Order: sequence, then structure tokens, then C-alpha cells
Amino acid sequence: MGNILDYARTEFRDFARLPFSAVDSLVLSELAYVHMPEAVPRFNTTKTVATVPLAHALRAEDYPAMFTTGSEPVNEYRLGLLRAVCESPRYRGIRVGEYAERLDEDDQQQFSAMTFDLGDCRGLDYPGGLLYVAFRGTDGTLVGWKEDFNMAVRCPVPSQRSAADYLASVAARSAGVLGAPAASLMIGGHSKGGACAIWAAMSLAARECSAMIDVARNDRELPAVPQNAGNLPIVEPRIIRVYSHDGPGFDSSVTGSPAYRSIAGRIDKTVPEASVIGRLLDDGPVECSIVKADAIGILQHMGGSWQVADGRFVTADGLSAGAQFVDRTIATWLAGVDQRQREVTIDQVYDIVAAAGYANFADLAAHWTDALPKILLAAKDTDRSTRALVAAVVKGLPSSALRVMVSPPEPPASGELRESSRGSQDGAGED
Repeated sequence: MGNILDYARTEFRDFARLPFSAVDSLVLSELAYVHMPEAVPRFNTTKTVATVPLAHALRAEDYPAMFTTGSEPVNEYRLGLLRAVCESPRYRGIRVGEYAERLDEDDQQQFSAMTFDLGDCRGLDYPGGLLYVAFRGTDGTLVGWKEDFNMAVRCPVPSQRSAADYLASVAARSAGVLGAPAASLMIGGHSKGGACAIWAAMSLAARECSAMIDVARNDRELPAVPQNAGNLPIVEPRIIRVYSHDGPGFDSSVTGSPAYRSIAGRIDKTVPEASVIGRLLDDGPVECSIVKADAIGILQHMGGSWQVADGRFVTADGLSAGAQFVDRTIATWLAGVDQRQREVTIDQVYDIVAAAGYANFADLAAHWTDALPKILLAAKDTDRSTRALVAAVVKGLPSSALRVMVSPPEPPASGELRESSRGSQDGAGED
């Protein structure tokens, strides 16, 4: 077994012999974390989708600006993945373009997207070509984690609106002219990028459905628009697949909507055994594939830890005991508070975990002995459900800390919280 970097380095079969899969999607979603250099065409600057060979990004003088995580191992991993994809006979034909990047602190938006053109890759037979639209997710930083949680309590967030506008533009500019066939579309992302992909696909479905209704209304030869027009399928089924790799879900009001239902059958969602982010809220009728990973706890969120064998993810029978505890704890909390309290508590939990003074979960785990007293002190005056939520966030780190955090002297507020507390003590450390 290996990870997606090993896969990109060693899998030489073309797409006819080994069809495009969720593993290929994660490879492209991970490349979406790279800050593409000026050689890559920028978004919406031409009337058609503009791309260049991906190998144009391999310029050593650009690397300092392309790989900026602050973690040398992560930077080396992503550079290695970029090189492996450019060298591979499976991926060598990929082109990249339409690069967009936006950071707006006032709007609380960190958004980035790029489009991969797979039309020159061997073994892909789509008359109008195939585009993969990738949305950047969040990394292992605490700030990135908070952004994922914000998406679970506020929808849509600015990044989701930007994703919808981005996909609509790419779809319109690749629709084909003078009778030429339109490009088929795949959409995906990791973490926040996965939720952006689903939202963008929903929005495109809603726009196309609205366009069909307008055509029907303006053509006297067509029958009247039925009252259930909101349930109509996408006019042209250009969206082949929508991939979400450990991306947060949505409120039931979203997953029950006609727009979501119109694409639900095309959503491919993968989560690791110890998933936290990917289990937030609801996935509606969409089933998740659970992937084995070689990291611990919340660190499994990083896609580089997911295990691959023979061109496929290595799957697990179910979520780990610890992840099930996290799932119960967060679901209980979400069900027990209103929207305003959700937002306040998310801010509070972030401040508690950030009180340790470490910017990412990897450093937090490496310096746990130093971090624990600071987190406990910051959590001391909060209510029991907030402490349980903090324990869920850091699940997979030393279990003794979680027992201290969710076992305060006061009695539990409800039977459900009492059950969640037992789950923490019984399940912690079992990932």
C-alpha cells in the first residue's frame, strides 16, 4: 500500500485501462493547494477556457511562492506530487488554467480554484473533452479548521458563492460553439473544497433548470411549465461526477432541496476512518466511502495520509470508535442549539484550542504536553457541551486529556450528553 504520491509516481496505466476514480480526483484536489505561477492563465480573461500544459508550472524560481504552508514536509510532498503528475504517462497530457485566488479578511473569504483539462490524456473518450474543476480546501491549520466549521453553521459562505460563479463561467465558456460538443465536467475538492464543489454543482443545476423554465415559457409550442419544475433534471447532463474528499456536509434544508437531489446521484464522497470535518452535518442520500489512513485522529484529514492499493482507495468497514464518538457529540450539540449559539460556540471553541499557541494540529500534537494545560485553562469556565465539542475537535490526541475535558464535576445537562461523555472515555485513543 501507499498514498496518492506513490500512486502518481508508479501508476502508468492510461484511463482506458484504469478508469478515472476518486483517487485521481484526490490527486487533482491536492494540486489545487499549489499557488499557481503567472505562467498559468488567470480566471475569466478569455472567451474560452484557457489552459497550458501542467509542466509549465515546473519552474524552480517560482517554487517559494507556490509552496507556502510553513511546513517543509508538506511543501516537499506537494512539489513531489506536482512533479510526479507531470512525469506520469497517465497524467502527462493534463493542462491547467483559469487560476483564481481571493483572500478577503473583511469578507472572511479564502477562495481558490483552477481547471484541469484532461482532453489530451490517453483513454478518455468525451467528444467535447473533459474538464476537472478543482476548488482549494483548507489545510491543517486551526484557522482552516475553523473555516470548515463555519461552513457547517453558515450556508452559503462567501467561498461557496465564488465557487458557484466560477463554475458557471467555466461551464458557459466550454459549452461549444457552431455545433461543437460541449466539454463534460467533473468537479471536486478536498475539505472546504469538497463542500464548494457540491454547492457549485447545485447552483449550476439550479441555473440550468431556471433556463429551461424560461425557454418553456417563451415558446408557445411547448407545454405549460409543471408546478414541480424545481425537480427537473439538469438540461444537459454535462456534470459527470462531483467529488468531495472529507468535505463538510449541509443542513437538511439544503440536502432536501431539488437542486441537491438533482446531483445527489453524481456525488462521490470519501472520508477517512477518523473523519471529523467530513462528518459535519448531513449528506442526505449520499453514502460515504470510508478510507484507511496512516495518520492519527484529526490528522487523517490530510489527504496525503489516505491509503491506495492497485489504483483504488483501501476502504474500511466503518468509522473508528473515536470518530463515532465525535459524530455523536457534534450531532447532539448541533441539535441542541440555535443558529446564533452555533456561531458563538464555534468562535469559543476556536479560541480555546488556539490558546495553546500552535497554529496547526501537527504542532499541537507534537507539543501536546505543553498545550494541554493551556487548553484546559481556557476551557475551564465554559459549559459542558462546549468542552465536549473541544474534545471532539482534538480527538485522536492523548485520550487522558479528553477524559479530563469532558468529565467536569457538575452533572451532565441531559441524557444525550451523558452518553457522549461515556463515548469519549470508552472510545478515546481507539483510532
